[in-house]
Parts: sequence; structure tokens; C-alpha cells
Amino acid sequence: MNRSRRQSFTVIDGGKAELERKKRLLFNQPWVFDHDEFDRLCELFKLSYSEIEGLIGERIRKRATDPLERDALLAIIEGDHAKFERLNAILERRNKLGIRVIAADAQQSPAQSS
Repeated sequence: MNRSRRQSFTVIDGGKAELERKKRLLFNQPWVFDHDEFDRLCELFKLSYSEIEGLIGERIRKRATDPLERDALLAIIEGDHAKFERLNAILERRNKLGIRVIAADAQQSPAQSS
């Protein structure tokens, strides 16, 4: 019944310097990693749920293409139930009407479009 518990051994290409670089990137620019790499690094560094939650929020802010979906996801993460319900109702209405976001170019002013 006695089994020895061995620590898992993880090999990282590039060694300790590469590991430190990825850790800095994870905490400063978590959106640069794909989903699998992000999950792997969170497990490797044994991050707490609250740390991961903050990083996921940053990933959503930088990567989401639909502002309504982004804000609804952030409301869930932040625990703002009223805001989520309001945004979810808007999303449902938009989807029911078949409206799609093709491009959102906030940088272009009305004078530039003519």
C-alpha cells in the first residue's frame, strides 16, 4: 500500500533562462501564449486560481474580437451578475436578429471614411 511519491520531472527547452523568460511573459503578456501553452505554464508554476483568473482576464481583454462577448466574459470573471445579465440579453437579442460584427475600426473617424 505504501507508494513512494515522486516529483514530476519537467524538461524545458532552453533551461532555466528560458523558464524565467516564459514566467515573465506569462505575468506581463499572458495573451501571447496559445491555450495549451498557457495551461501548461499555469500548472508548471503552480499558480493559484486567483492568479490564473487575473491572467485569463488579461487574455480576454487583449484577444477577444467581439466587444460584447469580451465584456460578458469579464463580467463573469469579476462576479458582476447584473452586468452579465444585461450583456447576455443584448447578445441573445443580437444573435436572434442574426446581426454579426464584421469589423470594428474605432480608429477611423467620420472624416476619414469619406
